[in-house]
Amino acid sequence: GFEEIWGTPTKSISFRKWADAFGLPYRYANSFESFREAYRSSLLSGRPEIIEARVIDRSKNVDIHQRITSTAIQFVTKLVSETSSDECDLSLNTRINLPIKRYTNENISKGSNRSKTLLLIHGWMGDKSEWDLVGAELVKDLPHEWDIISIDLPGHGEAPYILSPIQQMMRTALSLNSFHENADFCSSGKFSIDAMAKAVCNSLQNDHGIKSLDAIAGYSLGGRIALAMNRLCLTNTDMNAPQQDNDNKLITKQTRLILLGANPGKLPFDDHTVKTESDNQRVRKDRLLAQSLLSSLYKTYLIPIGSDLSYLSKFVAKWYGNNLWGDLQERYPHKFKNMIYRRIMSLSERRHEIASVLYECSPPLNPIDDWKKVTPAKTLYIAGSLDKKYSFIGRLWEKSGGVNKYVEINDAGHALLVEQPREISSALVGFLKDARIANTLGTSKEISDEDANVVNDVKTD
Repeated sequence: GFEEIWGTPTKSISFRKWADAFGLPYRYANSFESFREAYRSSLLSGRPEIIEARVIDRSKNVDIHQRITSTAIQFVTKLVSETSSDECDLSLNTRINLPIKRYTNENISKGSNRSKTLLLIHGWMGDKSEWDLVGAELVKDLPHEWDIISIDLPGHGEAPYILSPIQQMMRTALSLNSFHENADFCSSGKFSIDAMAKAVCNSLQNDHGIKSLDAIAGYSLGGRIALAMNRLCLTNTDMNAPQQDNDNKLITKQTRLILLGANPGKLPFDDHTVKTESDNQRVRKDRLLAQSLLSSLYKTYLIPIGSDLSYLSKFVAKWYGNNLWGDLQERYPHKFKNMIYRRIMSLSERRHEIASVLYECSPPLNPIDDWKKVTPAKTLYIAGSLDKKYSFIGRLWEKSGGVNKYVEINDAGHALLVEQPREISSALVGFLKDARIANTLGTSKEISDEDANVVNDVKTD
């Protein structure tokens, strides 16, 4: 009977023949009563037996299970698609209420007139509190007329969820969050640079009553968001709140722009038309990292929390082991440890959205010429001396006349806000208080062929 058993399709399997093949007693039950009696007898015998319980035929059984599955899918699909009070769809409506934080001097009365506004934007995996150390310095050194605020970018900090945690868990369990199987969520523009820039602009105006920005300081990813905001406002791009009057724009040519270790796009000495192999490699690298984060999210439902935290710790430590950071762990072990902890907590809470931001915001996928829209005389670029990539970009951009000034922070890597908050504050204050650039615009100059040849060897991040 062995050949017949193992060669028989399951839809026509004979359990009696299975029992005979293995020398086991066989019982057949076609009702609940007969099944209960067969089961009782088997327990009393104390030996293994095969009991076949058949209430309906196979075709009816399959049909019932298909109907159950179809009904369950319809219910769950509706549930995971509904928008709850703490979530939003960034791709359909960029009016998402993003939380802000104000930095104030306790010695100044609340009624003091604040006629100027400085916006601070954090980087990837960060949140509005990333600016706390710098903000504490700014309130001491900037005139009291400045309203200093930081904001949570979509997918970060306390920003509303694009999908609620429960929905994310359900979508993950049903394999609806896969970058490959559900690319509509991860690569449809919900977390693109432009979508997040529009969300910031609209939230500032509609939720926080901020009608104009006198200055924006953006760190890393936040710098790219600032550049996109500048372009979108100056080109009158529709952001669900058309702005025809130049005086009513959130950002004008008089807005001062401060970029800290941020990618400005392909500068004049780059080839704007050819997507290089290094660009392709960067996109692949970022998407593999994003997919790794998402894959780890699946595993959180199957492994102990300690194992997940161990993975996140290794992921973040590897990220901050990049040359950009200038051996941060060795130079500032306490600051490094604190930053690792903060990032692990961020990923624990918002891993899916943070991964999606990385997936969509790989530099080669974003606008390459946002630098063209900056007003050179109103733009400051800052990088750490140990951050070879961005310090080189800063020097070349200054030499080409594309920025008013480049400030290099000594003995600092890419983690500028953590490493040297006092120096960063001083650079910002000096630039914002410089009356000589109040009404100047300026234009970029061409860069020399010699400098162009040198910069071609630098990989922008």
